[in-house]
Amino acid sequence: MKSRNLLFLGDGRFAVEALEIAEAAGEFSPLGFVNSLVRPTSGASLEGLPVFWVDDVPFGPAECEVVCAIVTTERKPFIELMRARGYRFASLIHPFTNIARRARIAPGCIINAGAVIGSNAVLSGDTIVNRGALIGHDDRIGACCTIGPGANIAGNVEIGEGVFVAQGAVIRERLKIGSGAVIGAGAVVLEDVKATDMVVGIPARTKRSGVKGH
Repeated sequence: MKSRNLLFLGDGRFAVEALEIAEAAGEFSPLGFVNSLVRPTSGASLEGLPVFWVDDVPFGPAECEVVCAIVTTERKPFIELMRARGYRFASLIHPFTNIARRARIAPGCIINAGAVIGSNAVLSGDTIVNRGALIGHDDRIGACCTIGPGANIAGNVEIGEGVFVAQGAVIRERLKIGSGAVIGAGAVVLEDVKATDMVVGIPARTKRSGVKGH
């Protein structure tokens, strides 16, 4: 099989983890990382690969695919910029995952080792599912969400765009989580969460409103 050229959007620590997922998947040829916030110094590199400024990427849309390896749910503008320039988004799926045959994974997602995606679950584009997270049957996960390590989302849950579910959080079945909400680490969510609310604790209670992601 011919390997696929791949650029990573972002040059933080999770970008290195995404690089390792791509290496484990075995079908990609990593080309480097792209920064859109701070222009890298000349010759900058990460894990032996070059770091490019967003306006100086030497590979065109016909030469490579991209994936956004930035954990914050505020990554959407960077994604939209690259899509507007014609770049195609790849999904990275670690070989040590368990994804149901009837689950649907949109382009641009990153699914890390140990994740389980249940039957008929739908992950919208550019969502990150981190190590050991559990996505239940018939869940609907919006675009640009981040599901933290060890999070457990029961079945028939609807999650809006840009939601951040932190490490070890638990969400009961048949709930709705509004766009831009933040679920704190270890929280146990037993009722719907409004858009842009941050909830924490056991059981989860609203700590702040108007957070717009994390």
